[in-house]
Amino acid sequence: MFALRRSTTRCVALLQVAAALSRGRRRRPSGPRLPPKVLRRPDGGVPAVARCHPELYDELLKEKVATLEASLRSATSYAPLPTVEVHESEREHFRMRAAFQVWHVGDEPDCSRHLVMYEHGNRDPHEIDRFPMGSRKINELMPVVREAIQPAVLGRKIIDVRFLTTQTDDALIALAYNRDLKGCKEFTTEEWEQAAQDLHQKTGATIVGRSRKFKVVVGSNDDTVTEKLEVNGRALTYAQQEGAFTQPNAGVCEKMLAWAHDATLGSEGDLCELYCGGGTFTVALAPNFERVVATELSKASVALAERNLATNSINNVRVARVPAEEVAGALKTGTTPRRLQNLDVDLSQMGRGSLFVDPPRAGLDETCSQIAAGFDRIIYVSCNPETLARDVRLLAPTHSIKRVAAFDQFPYTDHLESGVVLERRA
Repeated sequence: MFALRRSTTRCVALLQVAAALSRGRRRRPSGPRLPPKVLRRPDGGVPAVARCHPELYDELLKEKVATLEASLRSATSYAPLPTVEVHESEREHFRMRAAFQVWHVGDEPDCSRHLVMYEHGNRDPHEIDRFPMGSRKINELMPVVREAIQPAVLGRKIIDVRFLTTQTDDALIALAYNRDLKGCKEFTTEEWEQAAQDLHQKTGATIVGRSRKFKVVVGSNDDTVTEKLEVNGRALTYAQQEGAFTQPNAGVCEKMLAWAHDATLGSEGDLCELYCGGGTFTVALAPNFERVVATELSKASVALAERNLATNSINNVRVARVPAEEVAGALKTGTTPRRLQNLDVDLSQMGRGSLFVDPPRAGLDETCSQIAAGFDRIIYVSCNPETLARDVRLLAPTHSIKRVAAFDQFPYTDHLESGVVLERRA
């Protein structure tokens, strides 16, 4: 019996050694070892990826618009394409949000800390002192934050810094960590909050600290900033939340909202909106319709949309946390999903009115495409001309394009925001 127990113990030990060796082999990269990363300091403190080129702006935008036109013409080859309405951006200081990684030089806790970006195809971090694409507020805050994260209380194991600003100069600074802010051995949460309070006093910005499963907000009641957008003579107020999606280019966002509002003026009946997010378009379009049903899967986004509707005194909208499959079923069968019944919403009574969609880069999934085909008019805003052309091609047998717009949300990149209005063929 003793020999059997000793043999079993030896087998277990051998298996543990074999497993450890196997894990080691899996972790070891194949091929030559990559050289260590080196902090690069570009001339003027601006990496190439963050530079503006106003002298090239018109040419770059013209190329993007031409690509959009070609994609849509191929999708609707048997119908004429309306003239593209082009909406330009400011040449500099157009981005209202930015994210920078933090590079540490030396050993913790006495290392120096640097805000960095990465160039395409280059592994090395590039220090950034100024961000010409970013709002003036972001550029004002950057040196203050850079100084604030040098002491270890705010800087130890910090991994990135994110800025969220508005046209009203409201600002939020989010600091993310690899250390546990709640149970850190080196510094208590109270010490971090005091240092964050000092940063708040210097900048006036809300400070958010993030670590694994923990979040703390200093300098405000919540993690939002207030944005004000002018849309065809209306002043709209939005709460924008840290970590949630917001349109990065506020000036172009105003033009997008104004275009969509103009495209739906004089509408009859109701509007169904998919992917409503925090209600950016919902708030702008609601006055053009009798009723609006807006759907969104994110619980936090639904709450934010309802908050923005209340702030702007809009009461003809119902926001529901409902997946597209249930919306499709309601429109097809005339039933009302259970989650909509307590909101006094009946999708089956919306008829074949108007649909607004602003989907992610992947475009409409199969279910949403089926929903779209059932509406007389579709207002489609897209951040990806390729998936927009694909979806327009699917709708081309029943719908024709009445308006096309290009919105240069992302100057000096290949990305282009676009919009189309499709109407059912007679």
